[in-house]
Order: sequence, then structure tokens, then C-alpha cells
Amino acid sequence: MKRVDVMIVDDDQDLAESLADLLAANGYQVEVANNGREAVERFREKDYGITFMDVRMPVMNGVDSFFEIRKLKPTARIVLMTGFKEPIVNRALENGAVALLSKPFDAEAMLKLAETVH
Repeated sequence: MKRVDVMIVDDDQDLAESLADLLAANGYQVEVANNGREAVERFREKDYGITFMDVRMPVMNGVDSFFEIRKLKPTARIVLMTGFKEPIVNRALENGAVALLSKPFDAEAMLKLAETVH
């Protein structure tokens, strides 16, 4: 079975690369974006099976990015990630975000979510 394309969006480059390495080791094609604006621009060019997006980022936060991406690609599957209690996350979850991963999270939780996309 062909693995889906995955995008990791996080301003913590070390974390983003670690998550990308984990997914790549499990057969996924992975790209990394460092902020929400960059993620939106990439969605203009390409579809991703699933995107894991940090909530707190410079330039454009994950929730605002989620809504911009959903305008471009209404069926985009986006999982939000945060280490904080973020009231704005509920707005995204109510409007189609796949899930919320609370940092730190178990790598298996990410892989399980990635497996739901074919």
C-alpha cells in the first residue's frame, strides 16, 4: 500500500524533524513547514493526506492556518498539536480538525492518526 504524503508544521525545527524522521521511518513521504503561512502556501501547490500542525507559531498560528487551508482544501485532514490549554483550538475542532494531540504525546498516537488516512 502506498503511504500518504504528510506535512509537519512546527516552529520548533528539532521537534518537526524528529516527527518527520519517525513518520518517514514508517514509510510516509514527509515535508516540514516552519510556520502556518508556509503551510498554507504549500497547500496551494499540493494535497497532503494528513497534516500535523502546532498551534502556537510565529507568522501565522495553527488555528488561523487551519481555517485558511480549509478554504483552499475543504477536505484537508489536519491534526492540531499543542502543549498549552488553547481555547481557540475548540473552534477548529468544531469545524473539522481531525484531533488534538497534547504535547508531549506518544509517538504511537501520531502513527495511529497517520494510519487512518489511505
